[in-house]
Amino acid sequence: MVSILAAIEQTACKYPEKTAYRVDDMALTYHELWHFSDSVAHSISKLGLQRQQPIIVYGHMSPFQIVAFLGAVKAGHPYIPVDASIPSERLQTIIKASEAELLLSTEPLHTKVHIPVISVDDLAAQPSSKPSLPSTWVRDEEIHYIIYTSGSTGKPKGVQITANNLANFVTWMQEHFPFQESSVFLNQAPYSFDLSVMDLYPALVGGHRLHAISQEQIANPKVLFDSLAASNTSIWTSTPSFAKMCLMNKEWNQELMPALTAFLFCGEVLPPSVAKEIMQRFPHATIYNLYGPTETTVAVSFVQVTEDLLAKFEQLPIAPLSNPNISLLEDGEIVISGPTVSAGYLNAPELTAKAFQLQDGKRMYKTGDLGYEEDGYLFFSGRKDYQVKLHGYRLEIEEIEKQIGNLPPVSDCVVIPIAKDDEIVSLSSYIVLHEPLTDSAFKMTKQLKESLSDYLPSYMIPKSFKYMETLPLNPNGKVDRNRLAAWGTV
Repeated sequence: MVSILAAIEQTACKYPEKTAYRVDDMALTYHELWHFSDSVAHSISKLGLQRQQPIIVYGHMSPFQIVAFLGAVKAGHPYIPVDASIPSERLQTIIKASEAELLLSTEPLHTKVHIPVISVDDLAAQPSSKPSLPSTWVRDEEIHYIIYTSGSTGKPKGVQITANNLANFVTWMQEHFPFQESSVFLNQAPYSFDLSVMDLYPALVGGHRLHAISQEQIANPKVLFDSLAASNTSIWTSTPSFAKMCLMNKEWNQELMPALTAFLFCGEVLPPSVAKEIMQRFPHATIYNLYGPTETTVAVSFVQVTEDLLAKFEQLPIAPLSNPNISLLEDGEIVISGPTVSAGYLNAPELTAKAFQLQDGKRMYKTGDLGYEEDGYLFFSGRKDYQVKLHGYRLEIEEIEKQIGNLPPVSDCVVIPIAKDDEIVSLSSYIVLHEPLTDSAFKMTKQLKESLSDYLPSYMIPKSFKYMETLPLNPNGKVDRNRLAAWGTV
């Protein structure tokens, strides 16, 4: 099994001037990555933190975020990636829940925090008296990184991924996907979203190059596609939603990106229509549909999308039944076992015990996803609870409802996912106010959305707000979500 840090060190020694990471006009060679992260590790070690104390890494697509990640694990600490786009309230929640005592930043913080904040640039610039020693590195069953996902209690959950989890995932990727020598990996997902791990570590371990695109580029189509055209990307990793956005540009095709040989899609359902159009536009590329929750280290299965598969099924399968690490419980819930199953949720033993269990001596994770088997494949058929995927992000409906319900004008609230062609496309909220509307619904909605932006990322804020005197109930006395969902499709 590959040692993540040892493999990156080997590449840094063998190809020191090779580019490891590029974003906008900034680039980092393997030598710089290794040297700067040694400096960060040396500086962290002098702070006297307890081994395995989590470290927050705050920023957005800066090369020095990667430096901070490696510096933290070299010093024996897991890192928690936090994107600069999240609301300050959520950052505060993560700091409190993780009990982190240090924040490394590559971007200016727009809020005060109660723990020390150090610029990664400053740490990297400090001379390191000696290289980090493998004896200090995070290893084996120690935690390598922690990703915070949406939680049903109104609090995010910190998924702990061990060094062994990550090493097994990278080994699995290397065994199953066609990474040619000196490939270029697209880095589209922010590091707070675990899809980013799919390109980050396989690229660095294999001595490849990462080409990152920032939110500023995504917001400017001309800049985005100019960047993609110049990137020489060969391995595309993204959510299907991002690819759908790219498909709106008729010039996004094999001619624009001639080196592209593989699409790796994960994070949400891949619609067959999207796969078909990409297949037409990129005839020299292979498309893979991957599946796996954050709790099992990004992905545990894949299916190569072919014309025969598209012709045979109305939706794409997520795994062959031969995959030994995926099974179904009697109620249809998908359960995952194997060496990439997470160590559990940070500082949340009850949640961990509920989701992670031992069976026949193997650690298993109950995904909450429902599935069914057909013709040798496993298919995804929805969620057991109200957890949904929207634009690649996993959301807990209960968390959004809790935050809306906490707003002073709101008496009651239900959030309903709106689907189109079996895909969640938006969220709609149905709200009962404490007092009848005295102004326009438009102004109230604007007020509520502005208030929510202090507590939730933009992708978690419902698109529409509808005001009601009371919420409809079903015969059991519960809110009739099915009826509200039906209203949302009218």
